[in-house]
Amino acid sequence: MTDRAYDYIIVGAGSSGGTLAERLSADGKSTVLLIEAGGRNETELVDMPRAFMKMFGNPTHFWHFPIKAQAGRPEGEVWPYGRGMGGSSSTNGTWYLRGMPADYEAWTGDDGPEWRWSEIARCFEAMESYREPGADPSRGRDGPLQVTQLPYRSPAISAVIDAGVEMGLPKLDDINTPATTGIGYTQATVTRRGRRASSYRAFVKPALGRANLTLMTDTLVERVEIADGRAIGVRIRTAEGGSAVIAANREVVLSAGALQSPKLLQLSGVGPVDVLRAAGVPVIHGLEQVGRNLADHAMFSMSYRLLNEHGANREFSGWRLKAHVLRYYLTGGKGLMAYTSPEVTALLAMRGPREWPDVQFGVGPFSMRSSAEIKADPGRGALEDKPGITVNAIALRPWSRGQVSIRSADVGDMVEVDANWWGDPRDKAFMTDMVRLVRRFMRQPALARFVGEEVTPGPAIETDAQIGDVLDWLTSPGLHATGTCRIGSPQDGVVDSRLRVHGIRGLRVADCSIMPFTPAGNTNGPAMVVGWRLAELMIEDRNR
Repeated sequence: MTDRAYDYIIVGAGSSGGTLAERLSADGKSTVLLIEAGGRNETELVDMPRAFMKMFGNPTHFWHFPIKAQAGRPEGEVWPYGRGMGGSSSTNGTWYLRGMPADYEAWTGDDGPEWRWSEIARCFEAMESYREPGADPSRGRDGPLQVTQLPYRSPAISAVIDAGVEMGLPKLDDINTPATTGIGYTQATVTRRGRRASSYRAFVKPALGRANLTLMTDTLVERVEIADGRAIGVRIRTAEGGSAVIAANREVVLSAGALQSPKLLQLSGVGPVDVLRAAGVPVIHGLEQVGRNLADHAMFSMSYRLLNEHGANREFSGWRLKAHVLRYYLTGGKGLMAYTSPEVTALLAMRGPREWPDVQFGVGPFSMRSSAEIKADPGRGALEDKPGITVNAIALRPWSRGQVSIRSADVGDMVEVDANWWGDPRDKAFMTDMVRLVRRFMRQPALARFVGEEVTPGPAIETDAQIGDVLDWLTSPGLHATGTCRIGSPQDGVVDSRLRVHGIRGLRVADCSIMPFTPAGNTNGPAMVVGWRLAELMIEDRNR
């Protein structure tokens, strides 16, 4: 055992882990070690939001998880998740949604008060700094996480919002208004100076001067050390290739994400017995749901020809791209380089109640070339030459569930990820209806001047069978994986309502893996609030 010891060890400095580390160390009463497998992520590729397009896929900033082959799906599917300080909050599209009150109420039902919306809303208010006109009263103004509304405006984008109103959606000044469907301008984790507001920038970096907070980067955790049913520390792989153990006086928290937190539990001997034995890992505690219940937001994009406006396609090549970069630096973070999310967000209730939307649209004045076109001519960029407008459509509450399993006892081996697309036939039926919903949206009278022919998948795709075949290749992951260490009982979950791992004392999980259901929106904001709320719970437990 090493002579290094900390009260709390947090594994993973992503959206949840970074937030948790800042909150746990804030009162100075506990020593906290934050361990990150990647680097600092202090680069313009991270800090300039639009540079996300150039950074995407770079192994310095992303983990790449191969997905188990499935009949009908494209070969070689890979899920990229953020690596380094900030995790996916440093590499995502910055799209900010808090989820709906019903999301959090559903996590524990009547079994515990920890995740009731009254508690979560209070945490969001303390966490956020949102100062746009028309903000809902539930929004925070002075928290560490700056959130801004996308500034892009054009006649076509205004018409998109009008089309939503024609469809019966309320026009929202604040798209994060709780418990309602609606349409409005997108919000993003971007500072008021146009910089990416990752969990590292918002929470960890300002706290690094604290004597009781220690950060280790480029450090791989091999497993949690468990003795007599208690987590006592973590074994790390050093830069030189050796191993060392760091002790935890109080608790270890896994915040490595929905694909890697279950991996670390399984590598530590906690998980489904058959998976552990097949991988050659001694069973310390059989917990069958570790790695099960994997869910993601399935999404697809439908593109149309944009009429009577140039749109954004032409803006990101040649002299125009250089001009936008120059403007960004000369104006203190203004212009198209300061954001990367779709300009308009719509939350719709296709089958569920209006207070709990089940479909999300992101609409922007851009369109992408097909994969075949990009492969044939990779040097020309991903955007089409002609003006286009695209709807990214996301199914917010999928039924299908997959799983994550280790293949061996070596932390360097990738986990097997079985996405189990269409495992429940209700998902494809729902998304077939979503295709028709997008078409109805884009043919509203307000958009008649701006929306031309459907480019992808094309008007010839009409029947349920045709749409279903197209969805096999058109559907992509939202990269919002949840559920693999979900809240529940020891029989149907991995952690309790205070995120303590069943059967192992001193061990918790804090990331999207604890969510029993995917939230109604992107998961970055909810992941941060998990870290914020868990810090409160851990301090309560410490002070008892």
